[in-house]
Amino acid sequence: MMTTDIGQKKHTDIPAILLISAAPQIVKMLESILTELDYPLLQLSDGAGITGILDQQEVALVFCDMSLPDIGGMDVLRMIRQHSPAAQVVIVSESQDFNMLRQIMRERALDYLTQPFSAAEVLAIARQGISSYYHFLHQDQARREAQRRMADLVLLKKVGETASTGGDLRQLFDQILDSIVQSAGVELASLMLIEDDGMLHIASARGLDADIANSVRVASGEGISGHVVATGEPVLISNIEKDRRFTGLSDGHKYKNQSLLSVPIFIRETLVGVINVNNKLSGEPFDLEDQNLLVTIASQVALAMENFDLVHHLRRQTTMLERTNEDLVKLNRARTRLVCNLSHELKTPLTSIMGYIDLSLSFFDKLKESELKENLHHVREEGQRLERLITGMLRLFSIESEREIWRWKAFGVAWPIADSFQYYSSRMTTQGLQIEIDIDEDLPDIYADQEKFGMAFNAMIDNAVKFNRPGGRLQVCARLREHDGLEYVYVQIYNDGRKVPVEALDTIFSSYTQLGNIDTEKPHGVGIGLALSKVVIDRMLGDVFLEDVADEGTSFGMMLPTEQTYNILKGES
Repeated sequence: MMTTDIGQKKHTDIPAILLISAAPQIVKMLESILTELDYPLLQLSDGAGITGILDQQEVALVFCDMSLPDIGGMDVLRMIRQHSPAAQVVIVSESQDFNMLRQIMRERALDYLTQPFSAAEVLAIARQGISSYYHFLHQDQARREAQRRMADLVLLKKVGETASTGGDLRQLFDQILDSIVQSAGVELASLMLIEDDGMLHIASARGLDADIANSVRVASGEGISGHVVATGEPVLISNIEKDRRFTGLSDGHKYKNQSLLSVPIFIRETLVGVINVNNKLSGEPFDLEDQNLLVTIASQVALAMENFDLVHHLRRQTTMLERTNEDLVKLNRARTRLVCNLSHELKTPLTSIMGYIDLSLSFFDKLKESELKENLHHVREEGQRLERLITGMLRLFSIESEREIWRWKAFGVAWPIADSFQYYSSRMTTQGLQIEIDIDEDLPDIYADQEKFGMAFNAMIDNAVKFNRPGGRLQVCARLREHDGLEYVYVQIYNDGRKVPVEALDTIFSSYTQLGNIDTEKPHGVGIGLALSKVVIDRMLGDVFLEDVADEGTSFGMMLPTEQTYNILKGES
């Protein structure tokens, strides 16, 4: 396949492979090999035009010669990583150089190709690079889709809030009574609802004194409204003085024309209230047409109340769905970060292991015994790092799924603290950390699975060492503390590293959450240490939390129950 001319950026489904080299023989050889992949091939003789071609063309994979006439291949690598993070870069060099290899891998190049190279080697690297390119795009698309779904949900919420502004029941009842007063031409109107005490209360009224409206309570069978509740039938009175059902209710100032109307409000065959009207402005008595009108209005009131309940139910359901969606978005984001982090964290030790092995094999006859031993030592360290990563993830998954057997016993907190500091002593020494341990005497034993608590405490110390500054302070103190009348052993872990931002307080103990943005900086680990600690300490019925620090530094606190406290808490739950 011939190389493509560089012009206006082409948005196609097939990205290009870019070859950057001033050596025609290298370009020609790579072209002849990569033609098999059926991807467009672009070519640059120097690194100066790299940003221009990336602006014009979608590029999935770059083969860059380490030796360029204008700028170094390492600078080109950095420019590509900054401009197009999805593009994968392979550095091509005339010779093997371990220091160069280490620097290239630190800058997150895909691979390091040494001349002379075989067609199979180039094709294998190219296929891996194109796969990594599409994997990166898929992750980015997943993040964008989650953000879009959240934006849609926020928009729907705003629309719902706008549509329901001022739509409470009291306002609804007031509007209904205003309509009744105007349409039916009455002087007095009231809407009464049956409350939890079984009595009618005035929810809204027109033409009544506010104190009277607020104080009226009517029982079933009492008066006209009570009669409607007892019988479930409307009451139409043309002249209350002549109606023998309600003797003693003729109130001259209240019933000016001696006529009144009261109808029930039903919601799905359940009587929930009554609408009352009296004193027609025309002076005429109420008739069947007025009753039919008020019955229809009562049906509308019932429908409005039912819709109001439905809306509130839907709002509650929406709130639950929002929370579920937020949890799903967080889970999706956590899984995406886990994949990204695993890709970085597992590849780094593997790359180092393979690099040291390749170096030792390639220069076996030239390396001194001490140099071979040093290489093997590095391989062992990286292998241990890989083992810790995998073991930590598996233990977190196992404990979260409650598959692990807990061997409960009481033990002193000083033992796991001492074990942890001994385990991390070499790293602490390398960083020049100032260690301060302050444990009160005669502390009661805590109650847990000692191995699991040791693992959780190790994760906390690992975090304190990892994020500490060189020469910083690492302080652990243990005190007896009471909370809600129960005894706990309070343990504080402080380090002089950077302060945890406020926005991270709610998520720092979540699985796969790290300080740092994996797209802009290099976080440490895969975000399981603090999550593992919280899972273990929660299972102990204790608590682990981030404490406020005035200046720089980070402080974590743990409240660890004694056996007596644990048994009390277990019994209460």
